[in-house]
Amino acid sequence: MRHTLIKTLPLELLLICLICVPFAIIAVLPRESTVSEGPPDTEPLSCTIHAEPTCEMGKAPKVTVAIKNRTTRAFYLVGSLDASDCKLRYPHCYFEVTGPNGELDPRDVIRFCGNMNTLREQDFVKVPAGKLFDPYQHLDHYGFFSAQQLSPHYFRTAGEYHIRFVYSTKCDTIAKWAGDGRDRVANEKELVDLFNQVPKVEIKSNEIKVIVAAPRK
Repeated sequence: MRHTLIKTLPLELLLICLICVPFAIIAVLPRESTVSEGPPDTEPLSCTIHAEPTCEMGKAPKVTVAIKNRTTRAFYLVGSLDASDCKLRYPHCYFEVTGPNGELDPRDVIRFCGNMNTLREQDFVKVPAGKLFDPYQHLDHYGFFSAQQLSPHYFRTAGEYHIRFVYSTKCDTIAKWAGDGRDRVANEKELVDLFNQVPKVEIKSNEIKVIVAAPRK
């Protein structure tokens, strides 16, 4: 009996191996993920604007702008600088306004004195992940600057106005952001370091509708 058991043992081991090995191979093979992944979120910024639905004729609509950091890290943004609204420097911060008589002609909107405030460290605002940034927030006496496209002068006609905001940091040359004193800005390490932490993108907000009406008597 002992000799019979010893002779049959290798065959039993062989059968066990033939049964178990395929399952072991399957277990170590890489499995295809069952998690559905959407398209990558490639836009670091988004922008939403709001305003009251009506505005009195001859007054400017009060439009609020909220730019959101959609990433998981903090970075710096710069608000509307002197001449940003007329796209003479970056960032570009301006409104596209279409009124009852058609879209505003930029040549009728822009009034520029020829001087531009120099870019400063204070103009760089740190925006944490998931937080909002207002490019028209009050910093100090030198910034940020309002947009001429929302001047009361351009809302003197009753009717329906469509408004959209455009924000562009899509320029890697700090001299085109600097305003006056370009050479000094380009050679100031602190400013250059902050500038390199600004995402270089261009975004447009949602479009809102504002009804401009004559004042009630």
